Amino acid sequence: MSDGSDSRVERVPLRECVVLGNRVAYYERGAGTTLVLVHGLFGDHMDWAPVLEPLAAKYRVIALDLPGFGDSDKSARHYTPEFYIDALHAFFSTLDLRKIVLVGNSLGGLLSSLYAAAHPERLQSLVLVSSAGMREYSAWEQRLATDRFSLGNLLALRPEHIEPLFSLNFAQLTSQRVAYLERQRAKLLRTDYASYARVLSECAAFAFARPVVPLLREVRLPILLLWGDRDPVFPPDLARAALPVLLQAELALIAGASHMPQMDQPEDFVRAMERFIQEQKGEWNEVQASKPKIGLDSR
Repeated sequence: MSDGSDSRVERVPLRECVVLGNRVAYYERGAGTTLVLVHGLFGDHMDWAPVLEPLAAKYRVIALDLPGFGDSDKSARHYTPEFYIDALHAFFSTLDLRKIVLVGNSLGGLLSSLYAAAHPERLQSLVLVSSAGMREYSAWEQRLATDRFSLGNLLALRPEHIEPLFSLNFAQLTSQRVAYLERQRAKLLRTDYASYARVLSECAAFAFARPVVPLLREVRLPILLLWGDRDPVFPPDLARAALPVLLQAELALIAGASHMPQMDQPEDFVRAMERFIQEQKGEWNEVQASKPKIGLDSR
């Protein structure tokens, strides 16, 4: 993947639509099977920058800035899981999206899982990328996360705090890592940063409070657990532990990748996605749902 992938994506004008009274910005390109990419906490559509163009060469790719993030509105409201489920549903309805391959990274994986449990009829399959919500966290762990990302702490962030805060997201020292950190520093200077920080604090408060594996057990859709094998944020053992429960899931580990495998190893990420989508051609059925799970190496 060339170092110029970020600049190519930035030259693609974002589209906009209104969702539940909020202006939502999104990237869209390509044709064919629809992939909707949902970023994580502190993210936006550029979290997928290295893989947007390669995926759009084969599929219709939509990467949105969730309400409260990126170039989408950051209105004065409460940002809850229920709001995001409704917002995603309204977004899909506005764009008339059906049979979606829904792809979520980190917090975006948690929200995608909750959406799949509420509206499985809209989806073709689900891809969870180093996802939040894969186990139940103690009250102490939840309080620790809430305190760390409190509004006061977020408003006190300075450019020199960015690299240590996000260092665990990456296993590789690449231009993508450099560009990501620069985007995070730039967000601190935006005029809407105070509103954005409030959104972040509310999302952090529920990010560790919603275990999704019990919900996904009842979702009759193919699921790919796509994990970086060096992810210390949500270690791959969490995905392995979910396999005996999620009979419809398979695991693909991306070697040499951390919490954002789409940035650490974009070529391997794209190959894993292509293989999974290819598997879904033809009607998915109970025989496939009951087949043994195999940990896959995406190389």
